[in-house]
Order: sequence, then structure tokens, then C-alpha cells
Amino acid sequence: MQKKKIISTYLSLANYVADTIAIEIKKNYKNLYIKSYKKTSPYQVATSLDLKIEKTVRKLIHSKFPEHNIIGEELGNINKNSDFTWIIDPLDGTKAFISGIPVFTFLLSLKYKNDYLLGLVDQPILNERFWNYNNKAYLNNKVIKVRKFNNISSTLVAITDPKMFKNYSSLSRKLFNKFNFIRWGTDAMGYMRCAEGIIDAVIERDIKIWDIAAIIPIIKASGGIITTWDNKNPGTNDTVIACNDKELHKILINTLQNYL
Repeated sequence: MQKKKIISTYLSLANYVADTIAIEIKKNYKNLYIKSYKKTSPYQVATSLDLKIEKTVRKLIHSKFPEHNIIGEELGNINKNSDFTWIIDPLDGTKAFISGIPVFTFLLSLKYKNDYLLGLVDQPILNERFWNYNNKAYLNNKVIKVRKFNNISSTLVAITDPKMFKNYSSLSRKLFNKFNFIRWGTDAMGYMRCAEGIIDAVIERDIKIWDIAAIIPIIKASGGIITTWDNKNPGTNDTVIACNDKELHKILINTLQNYL
């Protein structure tokens, strides 16, 4: 079977899963009674919905591909010794979800060995779904691309939380203050706005693989670049740079690699 046809089959499943999860998210959006709890990380939280979503996703995947591996944020790993691994983040941006601010997303990725074949990022309140297919990135069936980089002083950057950075004051002096501005609190939607050519870059750390697995193939398919701060494959440490241009990437790497 051709690779394109294989990926199409997996994309169909990913969309079906996202449709199912979107119903659950919409039903619970702005639910003042949803239970939340703090995780081991000092600034991360989860809800009962995170767990419910991940259980549903695992069930749907294994009903079609019981031989595949699964990695999930809330329920850990299922290793079937397969070359295929699905990676789930049931609610990326749980704080935003609890707060009723629609920048949270459902993330689903499929990895073949070390290659991220497929990424899907869904924001059901805004009715925005992103994915990659056949070396192109899409938002609701429309091809999206990164925008052209002009200069550092006009650069727009998205970052989820300043608490991600241990050396925030120094980073601000050396790099952040050179940008046009930083938009905080974007979660995975910041990466998608980069992929569709609205902002230039995302800089983050304290990132786990489920935070970026779905993002990696979408950024690449949109013409963007995504690496660690020391220019390695994303996921090899907890840092991430996603941006629209080699020149900007070099500027960011030159500074950020000193802060690992």
C-alpha cells in the first residue's frame, strides 16, 4: 500500500476521534462544576475531563489498530512493540479550558519509528482544526503557510507562560526585548498561528512530547522550522523553538542555546 494512502487512513481515524472529542469538549465548556486538581509540576493542572477524553481516545484507536503503541499525558504508555505510536494530549491548555478562554486544544499525533507522520490540533469552540497531509498543512481544508520574516524588531512571538524560564530576566534583556511583542498564554494555538502565517515564532521550555508531537509535522508542512534551543530534533530535551524562517531561527538559536 502506498504511503499516501496509509496516511489518509490514519488521518480519517484522527478526524473521527477529534469529532468525537469535540462533542465532549463543547458539552463541558464553561462548566463551573468540573473537577480540577494540581499535577506534580508546580504550575500544571488537570481535570476529570482530561482523563475522560484520553480514555475515549485510547479506546477508539485500539478499536481500529489494537497493535499500535499509545503515549498519553494522563495515562502513560502502552507499548505493543509496534513501529506506530499514537501520542495524545487530551486538553493542551487545561488552565485556559477551566477559565473559559478558547486557546486550549485537543492534540493527536501518529509517529512511525522516529518520523512524525501525522499531527492534528483541534479547537472545537473556534471550529478550527489543523493537520498535515502530503507535505502540506491545513486549517479546515485550506492550505496554510508561514509568513515571511522581516526583521527582529517586527517579530511577533507567542509563549505560554513566563514561569517556563528559569532565567527570565536575563532572557528578556538578551532577546525578548528585541521583539515587537510577546503574546503570552497561547498554548498550542500559538504554534498554529505561526503555521498559518500570523505570528513569527514560539519559544518554550519544560515541554513534554505530548505537548509538541502533533505540532511538529504541521509546522514543518507549513514551511516552518521546529527544533530544540540547541538546534536538535524536538523532543530530545524540554526546549522548543518553532519559527517561520532560517534567519530568525539562527538568531534565536544563537541566544537560547546559552540558556539550556
